Amino acid sequence: MGIEIKGLTVPALLIKLDPSLSIEENINQLEKKLSSAVFKGSYAVLDYMGLELNEDQSKKIEEILKSHNTKVLGYQNTKSDSKNIPKPVSEKKSLKIINKTLRSGQSVEYDGDVLILGDVNPDAYVVASGSIIVMGALRGVVHAGANGDETAIIMALKLMPQQLRIASYIARSPDSYEEVNQPEKAYIENNQIVIEKIK
Repeated sequence: MGIEIKGLTVPALLIKLDPSLSIEENINQLEKKLSSAVFKGSYAVLDYMGLELNEDQSKKIEEILKSHNTKVLGYQNTKSDSKNIPKPVSEKKSLKIINKTLRSGQSVEYDGDVLILGDVNPDAYVVASGSIIVMGALRGVVHAGANGDETAIIMALKLMPQQLRIASYIARSPDSYEEVNQPEKAYIENNQIVIEKIK
């Protein structure tokens, strides 16, 4: 696929740059296509197709058009079709509610989101393909987004885990832990687990 040049209803050309190519590659293709005498004396509308051109690159394209006796009538910047395809809506996961405290040695595995109305004690394990919310103290080991869902979160009224996992990311509890009396949530940002207080 290269740049496209189409006629408009007015005696003008629509020049669509190719977003899959670099700016220099687009400019080279434009020079080759405009070398035909057919384009001389025409008007053109330049479509950037989502590409970001700096001032020098825009000037260079205008000079190329001008050198072939083609005047720029206007500009537009539509996105390529591949970028406009809407993202699929993720399937809503079901919720499992556990109305008790998980004690040492107990474990829960669930394909969906998990809400625990109690504590997760040390050496208790919770694994979920979705998010994990603990309405109590989280002191055990939890793994949210176990199927690779990096949008999953872990939230607790007191977040003091032995280990946190979200998708393939792992965070361990520091050796000295300062107890925070405020709900916190953990999520993935910039390829690492981030913990922030919930206000």
